[in-house]
Amino acid sequence: MWQPDAMGRRAGAAYLAVAAADVALAATGRERLRRVTKPLLMPTLLIGRDRWTQRALALGGIGDVALLGSSAAAFRAGLGAFLGGHLAWIQALRERPGEGLVRRKPLLVLPYAAAWAGINAYLWPHTGRDRYPVIAYSTVLAAMAITALDTGRPVTAAGGVLFMTTDSLLALERFTGVELPRHEGWVMGTYAAAQGLLAA
Repeated sequence: MWQPDAMGRRAGAAYLAVAAADVALAATGRERLRRVTKPLLMPTLLIGRDRWTQRALALGGIGDVALLGSSAAAFRAGLGAFLGGHLAWIQALRERPGEGLVRRKPLLVLPYAAAWAGINAYLWPHTGRDRYPVIAYSTVLAAMAITALDTGRPVTAAGGVLFMTTDSLLALERFTGVELPRHEGWVMGTYAAAQGLLAA
């Protein structure tokens, strides 16, 4: 079973500290301080990881910085970076030893397909000119989550599910105005957990 090296484990501990700080700041709306914590997340986590995992995390870091902005251009830049990150995650996960769970139990894909269809159906009337980029992005995101499931590792599969969760929360907020209490804290909490579990 693939494991990060000792340096990667130490970096993982540092990541937990930075992630906890960023989630707390996000939940309390302290956005100026997050310009320090959020860009540190992925550079901290990628230390000591394999090449494709580092690429996925680096692209996530670019997306994190882009989404510190609030403009449509910043959103699209973040979307593009995370799209590349999900493609890199698919490659990283395929290179790890796995059990081929999806090939043995293909019905396990059905909840992922239902979630993909449900969120896209709900967002469709609201996404306007971003409609097709959002569909393309969510398709790659779902493929990444299914690839994580296919490894047969519950921790990795949980990372994929959490990534679908965080991006659904982000999309609901941006396109429909639907928010949870302390919404940004939930977004960053599920996101930080997703990246950490995928990298584990």
